[in-house]
Amino acid sequence: MTAFSACVQDSSSNNDVENATVSNSNWNIQSDAPILAAHYMPWFSNPNTAQGDNPNWSHWAWKDSKVDRNPEVRQDDNRRDIASIQYPLIGPYSSDSDHVIRYHMKTAKSAGIDAFFVIWYGPGSDTDKVIPKLLEEAELQDMKLAICYEEKLNWTPYRKPESREDIVATTIDDLNYVIDEYSDHPAYLRRGGKPFIYQFNYWGEDDLGPRSIQPNEWEEIFNSLGQPIVYARQNLSPQHHPNIDGAYLWWTTDESYIKDFASFSRHMIDEGQLEFFMSMIAPGFDDSGVNGWGEGSRITPRAGLSLLKDTFERAWQHDPEVIQVVTWNDFNEGTALEPTLGNGFQYLDALESWWSEKTGRPANLEDNREAFMEYLQVASPEERSEVLPQALQVANENSDLKVSVPNYLETID
Repeated sequence: MTAFSACVQDSSSNNDVENATVSNSNWNIQSDAPILAAHYMPWFSNPNTAQGDNPNWSHWAWKDSKVDRNPEVRQDDNRRDIASIQYPLIGPYSSDSDHVIRYHMKTAKSAGIDAFFVIWYGPGSDTDKVIPKLLEEAELQDMKLAICYEEKLNWTPYRKPESREDIVATTIDDLNYVIDEYSDHPAYLRRGGKPFIYQFNYWGEDDLGPRSIQPNEWEEIFNSLGQPIVYARQNLSPQHHPNIDGAYLWWTTDESYIKDFASFSRHMIDEGQLEFFMSMIAPGFDDSGVNGWGEGSRITPRAGLSLLKDTFERAWQHDPEVIQVVTWNDFNEGTALEPTLGNGFQYLDALESWWSEKTGRPANLEDNREAFMEYLQVASPEERSEVLPQALQVANENSDLKVSVPNYLETID
């Protein structure tokens, strides 16, 4: 029996925390707990609409030995041949567009999403350049933003460390950059007055040992930052806590892991080993548009709203402080909740309706479409040309909120 499963088993008899009330007083967000956040990708570029100097179809194109997605090519229905099984309602866009950023944030806010957690690939990257725009719009929409740090940035091909000391030094530099550049902004998410950052884990080993930052290295990193931060790590490795404050769950088809993660996290909180945890909800997964990033496609069908509903219900187990939507707009991995030509506003309408049932927050599905209608008016001619004629009809359709397969995760092998 692993330490993980043993602690879960030990905590199963003390399950009265299941219905406990969680306070949001720790976070600089006014809404009731838990926080509803969405993972956000700021890395798309359409060379016809980009406001910066990116001439590429960044993340809309993909080519390997099995898949060739070229957005310059139009399919029979006039859609561009993008690297996704989903097609954005506004067409393939540029993440640096002020109009796109406003459309995204106003739409998310209308559905009850409190914060965007933004993937970040280091100082000076395209993902870094858009952060100031995201923060300014988040403040206007009364939302918050936090940085998701890629642990792999400290290894090849992003950096070429010659020692473990190099890895620690670049991590210190990266986190201090986020602190110095962004954490003082009023829209930056904080817990207990400290800026919040969380990471995607790296994996494997090389000549320098594990390609992940070790607990003793984290201690040095945190002691070397310009100010204290609140940090969360993907999944749950007990040896990293309580040095690392939080843990979060990413998409998995393993229903037992989802349950055990929440139970074990609550056990660690009760034992003083963890400050908080974040659960997740997900609509589906299909990265065939990029052939699994060149390693073979991974597909979990959505079954309509079935997967979204099942992960939504499980996300409340043991009272997480944050529930993260996986994701707002990762079109490459087919996890986008952003409105699409295929589903319109169905997923957002469902999320808002279910959230209302859980929390009592009033649901207004009509205003979910207001930002889209505004976008059609204010977008540049080049941006409007990417919106296909059928998009308006799709946007105006009433959403079918029926769930076809209850307890959907139990049916997945």
